[in-house]
Amino acid sequence: MEEIPLWYALILFFILGACVGSFYNVIVYRMPRGISLINPPSHCPLCKKRIPIYYNLPIVGWLWLRGKSACCKQPISVIYPIGESLCGLLGALALFAAVVVNYGSVVPELFTASVQSPVVWADAFAMFWLLLGAYPVCAVDFKYKLIPDSISIGGIVVGLLLSMVPGGITPFESLIGAVAAGGGLYLLGFVASKVLKKDAMGFGDVKLLAGYGALMGITGAVETLILAAILGIIVMVPWAKIAEKKGDTDGSGQIPFGPFLAVAAPVMYLWGQWLFNIYVGTVLVQ
Repeated sequence: MEEIPLWYALILFFILGACVGSFYNVIVYRMPRGISLINPPSHCPLCKKRIPIYYNLPIVGWLWLRGKSACCKQPISVIYPIGESLCGLLGALALFAAVVVNYGSVVPELFTASVQSPVVWADAFAMFWLLLGAYPVCAVDFKYKLIPDSISIGGIVVGLLLSMVPGGITPFESLIGAVAAGGGLYLLGFVASKVLKKDAMGFGDVKLLAGYGALMGITGAVETLILAAILGIIVMVPWAKIAEKKGDTDGSGQIPFGPFLAVAAPVMYLWGQWLFNIYVGTVLVQ
């Protein structure tokens, strides 16, 4: 099989990431407003005229139009090309991280006949999903307290599909990871809700962790939950103090748990085993 240089693969992952970022922009805008992601097709939010596909090209379309709509010449928010560029960079980073962290160094060629090659690509696409999925999860959950099903349930589907690649977790481990992680968090939230007498965990968080369980297995999902909880405590304790000083006593300004899960997941996918070994070596071993 002909070899593909790493730099070329990184460019492809950047382009793919930017295209996914363009779709995520649609999710961030439409989902909280209850608008279908499919119908109506892309259109100007002011004059409702349909946007041609060549103006919808990620990053390039905004630059081509110089930041203004082609139909009514109204400004187009710069957040769109920024989000697409960010997702493009995250897409390239996913491939780079999968190669460097998991396999020790940057290999000059990929897509060779090597037995290891399918595992590299499975890891790269898993990282791609985890890194890019953090964008809509953080954007939507932070503002609207919602997690898109396309990310949470989609993660379960992606995890089960990637588990069929030899060398990683098996389909059985992926399925058990999804069921145990989602079911365990649901049970934990149910018990906490009874004790605190208020909702302690959203069902979106349950589905999101189930997706991570499908991608990483039950161990990776539990590690993600632990790191997310630690990050939540670090951020939310001072945040609550600031909110209290501002007179926010009803919790309306509270940060949801989904973004912490979304940030913790790629970290634990890459370094979970390494961090676990450090913990065992320094805490459990006397």
